[in-house]
Amino acid sequence: MIRILVVDDEKIVRKGIVAIFPWSSFNMKVVGEAENYSKALEFMENNAVDLLFADLTMPGKSGFDLIKEVRSRFPSIWIVVLTCHQDFSYIQEALRLGAIDYIVKTQLELEPVEGILKRIAIRMKDDKKVQGFSDGKTSSLNNNYPEEINEGIMNALSYIECNITNRISQDEAAKYANMSKGYFSRCFKDIVGKLFVEYVQEAKMRKAMELLQHENRPVYWIAEQLGFLDEKYFSRLFKGFTGLLPSEYRKQREKKD
Repeated sequence: MIRILVVDDEKIVRKGIVAIFPWSSFNMKVVGEAENYSKALEFMENNAVDLLFADLTMPGKSGFDLIKEVRSRFPSIWIVVLTCHQDFSYIQEALRLGAIDYIVKTQLELEPVEGILKRIAIRMKDDKKVQGFSDGKTSSLNNNYPEEINEGIMNALSYIECNITNRISQDEAAKYANMSKGYFSRCFKDIVGKLFVEYVQEAKMRKAMELLQHENRPVYWIAEQLGFLDEKYFSRLFKGFTGLLPSEYRKQREKKD
């Protein structure tokens, strides 16, 4: 069970986060709430926490301060930031400090909460892989790269996740990793276990699965949302990933639901 602490200075926001997410469906449980930096640290000193949801703009010491302290004192805790800001440079600072994902609070009503938790679960798995932790599935991973290279790859994974509905450039990802394109390509393959283009395609296909389940839009619209101008090419990729055409996948999910 993944134990979660929710930190936000607004009580109504904390209670809303706790109430709306289907935690148990993802083997998660909220074990605590805190209203500020000090209360959050006090809770973590006395209770086991695996995943922290932290508001970035709390009065006094901010969520940025909390991320820095948690990364120093509790490095095994994953961090997801809560923000009202959609400026990517603002969010990227939190990701650079060690957050694995972000939630824009004003967009919660527009994005399926199941999809958000699924995305976070994937990011936690990716983080384990990059850190070289053994969980049975990644025990064969041989990661001898220094910490700054691993952190660079994590920044690149964050860039991919934040831009999953945009055109994703390997050149841009290499910049976020602070590496040359050639060296980045080699490190990415060694650490993540896939070529950059393969990882991006699979990430887009996972997002397509989510959109097909929760958006009653034509397949061409789904394809366009993920940066594919050719619907037929998108459908071929999707079938290669799932074994079904997008329309077939949607019908199958509707029957199960």
